[in-house]
Amino acid sequence: MRAVIKLLGFVYRLSAGALFGAQLFFAAVAAPSAFNREVAALPQGHPLRTAAADLVGRELAALDRLALTCAALAVIAAILLARRGSAIALRAALPPVLIGLCAAASAMLVTPAIHALRAQGSTATPAFGRLHALSTALVAVELLLGALALWRAGALQGGPSAD
Repeated sequence: MRAVIKLLGFVYRLSAGALFGAQLFFAAVAAPSAFNREVAALPQGHPLRTAAADLVGRELAALDRLALTCAALAVIAAILLARRGSAIALRAALPPVLIGLCAAASAMLVTPAIHALRAQGSTATPAFGRLHALSTALVAVELLLGALALWRAGALQGGPSAD
């Protein structure tokens, strides 16, 4: 029983850490590197600008898939820990649930709408700007929720006695 609790705590911490690390890397390194100031200054439709936008779009799609997977693993681990007597584990499930909802909204609504506007050549419109801002906000919210999940993960280390 104790080994199962330790394993579940590890799965939660690993999933929460992967979520946070991937979001942080995307926001701080991958997206800014691909779409740097020089690329952003290029005119609309320039091949380098288009390639950078395509790359960031593919990275974001992969990030959303990873977020959905890791969030699901963290939620399952937290629920199973809660069923084994850890009251704090159920509260620890909330941040990954919210991360999963943000990632689902990004993957199913925001990113496809951004791609549709890009395909129409409408990247200079207010609608595109709003969608891009929403996409950025979703990543920021996921980062904050990931930090909260990691903070909650510390309380799960001791299993049921950590309540």
